[in-house]
Amino acid sequence: MSALDPKWVLERSKSLFAGFTTGQKAISGVAVVAVLVGGLMFMSWAGKPTYVPLFTSLSAADAAAITAKLTETKTPYQLADGGGTIMVPQSELYQKRIDLSGAGLPAGGTQGYSLLDKQSLTSSEFQQQVTYQRALEGELSKTIEAIDGVEAAVVHLAVPQKSVFADDKSKTSGSVLVKTRPGATLSPQQVEAVVHLVSSSVPGLAPADVTVADGAGRVLNMPGTDGGGSAVADARTQQTLSFQNAKAQAVQSMLDNVLGPGRAVVRVVADLNYDQQTTNTERYITDKNAVPLNITTSKETYTGTGSPVGGVLGPDNISVPTGAAGGQTKYQKDNVTRNNAVGTEKQTVTSALGQVRRMSIAVVLDQAAPAADPATVSKLVSAAAGINTTRGDTVQVSQMAFDTTAAKTAKAELAAASAAKQKSQLMSMIKTGLILLVVALAVFWLVRKSRQVQRTPVYLPSDSLDEALQALLAAEESRALAPAGARELEQPDPAHVQRLAVRSEIGELIERQPDEVARLLRGWLADRRS
Repeated sequence: MSALDPKWVLERSKSLFAGFTTGQKAISGVAVVAVLVGGLMFMSWAGKPTYVPLFTSLSAADAAAITAKLTETKTPYQLADGGGTIMVPQSELYQKRIDLSGAGLPAGGTQGYSLLDKQSLTSSEFQQQVTYQRALEGELSKTIEAIDGVEAAVVHLAVPQKSVFADDKSKTSGSVLVKTRPGATLSPQQVEAVVHLVSSSVPGLAPADVTVADGAGRVLNMPGTDGGGSAVADARTQQTLSFQNAKAQAVQSMLDNVLGPGRAVVRVVADLNYDQQTTNTERYITDKNAVPLNITTSKETYTGTGSPVGGVLGPDNISVPTGAAGGQTKYQKDNVTRNNAVGTEKQTVTSALGQVRRMSIAVVLDQAAPAADPATVSKLVSAAAGINTTRGDTVQVSQMAFDTTAAKTAKAELAAASAAKQKSQLMSMIKTGLILLVVALAVFWLVRKSRQVQRTPVYLPSDSLDEALQALLAAEESRALAPAGARELEQPDPAHVQRLAVRSEIGELIERQPDEVARLLRGWLADRRS
């Protein structure tokens, strides 16, 4: 029989498996099952397509329309992000995008200027105005939804009709309803951005006429405000806190290095000036040594008779002459006017926002701190923080005993938590070690069981193996030479039956344990030679 014959291979496999011990059979069965299961899982994983996003951030209407189209074309798909994302196999991604775009999908939950493409020639002016307003609202909604944290937005505009006969013109107003993503909130800067985006996109709409509300019904921007007040206040608060924290951290780090960690507490309160001031200064510059631009000189001279006008006032306020009426009078007047060049210097100074108006620092030292002199610490803090006494800055340093109860309790709780964590890790390691030990012992027992020698007792008809083999050969030869009928009629010899049984058992023993039989035969031969 050829070695390539399937029947021979099957019979040989059956004979080998029949020769296995119980442990070997169990291990072989488990290995075959593991190989089959692993192969099936690998084939399933290798044959599974890779899904990639087809469209994301879809509305419910677009998602329903797209999934219906995919179902019609029998294209597998998966939904993610609560139905807002549709995923298809990577091999069909681009083709499906082209096919769905040709079908006008996704249409978009909110239509914008695409509404203007659907107008007919018979549309009235009112219809055109309403369609334009709807398109503008849709475009603004899309723009607001692009802001981080905004999931959906709805914009409504109230645009009054223009009329040449109306005396009182109504103002254009707008309202925005935003729905934020779970766990997200709009900051004042984002609210201000929404207000100015809407007001800048609609003609005649002022920021003070825009109302912004969220999905919970809270008004984020009230009418009458431009949306910038809260944002500016928040920015100023953040700037003040940053300045105070920077000063406190600088002083705290210095004291920690000098006195030790936890020996001092520093608090800083700063009053920053956010009023924008502009100062205009104009100064004239003159130089005495400079040459005048022009000089004007005048001279007046008089010579004649008569007395000068004058005298002492009398009781009735009438001048009383004091001198003679006659006499010689001379008069001379010189006048010089010089026009010098004058320079002008103009200066405009705008003060920066956030200047320190006043700053106060409070430092508390632990009474147990070594070398903690309040006077020395006060000088150090003043120099480190840049204290200016002319503007009213103050530094107060006090020394008192710190309450360390909370710190000790926290330290004890931290130590207990650390000990519990270490104990848990130790128990986990012990459990893992026990499991590994049990598995190792089980594997060792199975391997040892599979290698355990099963000795089968062999009963020979004579004291010598050669005599047993010769007796077996002689019986076979006599049985072969006997006629067929005689072989059928003769009664079986009990000794012959015993020899056959021994022969069969020896053959099975050789197939199961060839090494042990060879070792046994070598031992018998060695005993015979000795």
